[in-house]
Amino acid sequence: MESNDRLLQIPEIKDRRSERGLQPQPQDYPPAYSPFYDDDSLGDSRSIREYFSIVYKRLPLILAITIMVTAVVAFYMFRQPNEYAATATMIVEPPKPKATDSQSVILNFGYDQNYYNTQLQLMRSQDLMRDVVVAMKLYERESLDGNRQRGIFETLGAMITGGGRQPEQQSALPAIDSREADTVEQVSLTPEQKQRAESYAGELAGMLSVEKVETTNLVNLTIRGSEPELIQQVANTLAEMYKVQSTELATKNEKQALADLKDSIIELKKTISDQEIDFIGKLRESNLPVGDGKTTELSASRLGTVSSQLLEAIDARRKLEAEYAAALQAKNPYALSDSSGSLLASQLRETKSERKAKFDEQIGSIDEKIKEAESELAKLRVKYTNEHWRVKEGVSLVDSLKRQKTDLEAESKKIIDEESKTLEKEVQKEITSALAAKLNTARRREAQLSAAYEQEAARANQQGQQETMLTTAKREIENNRGILDRLLQREREMELSIDASAPDNIKVTGKAQASPVGPARSRNILIALFISLVGGIGLTFLLDYLDDSIKSSDDIGRSLGLPTLGLIPHQKALDKRKPKLLPGNSNGRTSSTEFVALEDNRSGMAEAYRHLRTSLLFSSAGKPPETILVTSSQPSEGKTTTAINTAITLAQSGADVVIIDCDLRRPRLHSLFDLENTHGLTNYLSGEKNTENLLKPFPDLPNLKVITSGPIPPNPAELLSSNEMKHLLQFLKGRFQHVVIDSPPAISFTDAAIIATLVDGVVLVAMAGKSSIHLMRRFKHRLLNMGARVYGVVLNGIKPNSVEYSYYGYGYDYSRYYREDETTPRLEEVAGDELGPGWEEEKE
Repeated sequence: MESNDRLLQIPEIKDRRSERGLQPQPQDYPPAYSPFYDDDSLGDSRSIREYFSIVYKRLPLILAITIMVTAVVAFYMFRQPNEYAATATMIVEPPKPKATDSQSVILNFGYDQNYYNTQLQLMRSQDLMRDVVVAMKLYERESLDGNRQRGIFETLGAMITGGGRQPEQQSALPAIDSREADTVEQVSLTPEQKQRAESYAGELAGMLSVEKVETTNLVNLTIRGSEPELIQQVANTLAEMYKVQSTELATKNEKQALADLKDSIIELKKTISDQEIDFIGKLRESNLPVGDGKTTELSASRLGTVSSQLLEAIDARRKLEAEYAAALQAKNPYALSDSSGSLLASQLRETKSERKAKFDEQIGSIDEKIKEAESELAKLRVKYTNEHWRVKEGVSLVDSLKRQKTDLEAESKKIIDEESKTLEKEVQKEITSALAAKLNTARRREAQLSAAYEQEAARANQQGQQETMLTTAKREIENNRGILDRLLQREREMELSIDASAPDNIKVTGKAQASPVGPARSRNILIALFISLVGGIGLTFLLDYLDDSIKSSDDIGRSLGLPTLGLIPHQKALDKRKPKLLPGNSNGRTSSTEFVALEDNRSGMAEAYRHLRTSLLFSSAGKPPETILVTSSQPSEGKTTTAINTAITLAQSGADVVIIDCDLRRPRLHSLFDLENTHGLTNYLSGEKNTENLLKPFPDLPNLKVITSGPIPPNPAELLSSNEMKHLLQFLKGRFQHVVIDSPPAISFTDAAIIATLVDGVVLVAMAGKSSIHLMRRFKHRLLNMGARVYGVVLNGIKPNSVEYSYYGYGYDYSRYYREDETTPRLEEVAGDELGPGWEEEKE
């Protein structure tokens, strides 16, 4: 940097005899100075350092996501029970013809893919799984897999120890013999057990994996589960049941033919047995007389007797039918002539009389109560009028008893009538039932006699045919016996054929042994760790993309098209690196950010404001700006602090500077400079032309003057847009080299836009990580549309993790550069020695 007498404050040394003095001389400025700190090549791209800064900024979020996801996955994996696998090995060869079959042709076509694919599918079939469940009686278990998931505390213990849970000892499962194994059709299961068997069969199918070993006839049946003893037994049973199923499939047609043959044999035996019984019966029934010559007379006598009995039965039946029809049509049961009907009718009359007498007794009792109530009512009417409550109560009682009597009479009549009708129906039913029974008996006797007559009539005709029929029946029995002998011989031959045709191409070579196979906890946890880490980084870049705030000088140049005048570090970041060099000033005011350029001029923040001063002095061609407006788009972005330190650094360079508090809505300069605010800018703009109370001195810098806001007015915008404001700025430009103006936020109020048209240029203050690019772009376009000039942007609050913080040297401890040098005296000490002890008072 070039040497410039205005960059550092030089104390004035006045000679008491006015022979010597050091006066600041006006400096000439270069025609133009670019205020950009950044390289243009970085405008549209980001360096690796910036990407690292984005990740480092949200490193806690990335770590939180990574730890949380990894912990959840680890908890889930350790909660899962240990997984075991049991593999049973089988030899499955193509079917071979039997050596006993002389008519078979032995052909060997080598490997048959379709055959093996069919066998592998049969091993996975639902029917086979169901047979395994039934054979092992797994349907009696409450659950197929007893070890589902660990509890919470057990899981935490497993995560700490890193071990798996040992399977609980289950009751020993029975050994299954394929020859004695039961299938679903052979076992009677309840509906609940059937449903459970179907469910367990599906679960076993999901636990099974079938794999054929390449270039061999070996097939591995692997069962996975959390109970080693169970899956080992299931694998062995599955292999045995598959052998049984293969045998059943190979001999299914022959067994079906044998079953049909046995059914035919059983049916033929039953037929022969029925024929023999029928033959014996016919022999007994024939009973023909032999050699007496009286067969015709005996048959005629028997036929005549049966005929007379049949005629008597027909007459008796007709009489009973007439009586039964008359009983059905009779409406009055008392008119029935049957003796039982008369008895029932008399009983009906007695019941009805007793019922009526009982109701009459109840009605008589109510009549007596009515008479008593009427007598009592008559007595009351003698004493009281009809409107008396006792009379009304008596009338109500009499009416109630009468209604009760009427209701009882109606009810009794209804009950007696209903009971009479019911009893009449019962009497009529009894009479008709008795007549119907007699009629049925007569009809049966008639039918029996008719059958006997027909039998006697037909016996004579049948006796000649009996001998022929018996001979034919005997011949049929002998033929069926010959057929039965041939069928029994065929049955024995088929049984021997089935036993000989059982396939021998399927063998179980290796029993299953359970061994642990999972779960792969470490692999899954590492995958979850990697995925969550990548996801957290991706989320970080997404949040950075959605963030609309200004974060670096690149954002200012890229989004606003404005130069960056200065980068102000965050005060807390500097406080962590080193303590303040100056604890306070001569006026007792404590050190603060607003006066850091004065009170701690060796700090990084003070150096940043001196950079800002240099950028402002070189921001316009020909001469430095005289009137400067410092504003921001939103509140609390550091515009007042920037305005004060800018004014201080300009004053430290030897120029006469005045700072004006134009924030007429919430003024702060008077409180920060510890000044009275009874008279200020608003008094002058309101018509008071006295400027003696307007300009207030700042003891620490004699060439810095302060104009406070004065009393808060009701119309700040009207005052700032008045001619008095323009005249005041012209007046101050004539007396001061620089006029620094502090204004309210630009987006909230129009005050800043009004003042921007009256000054040489505007300095926008933005807070890193807070100020919205959209709002600043809007304010910039508003200022340009009004004809105002914008010098650039001051980026405030640069954090330690920002790229600019270390790139521009704020991470460097400036106090190291100001090292103590015992050989070189300070300027204050030289001035004190030459001018005497009172030079500081004379300077002031």
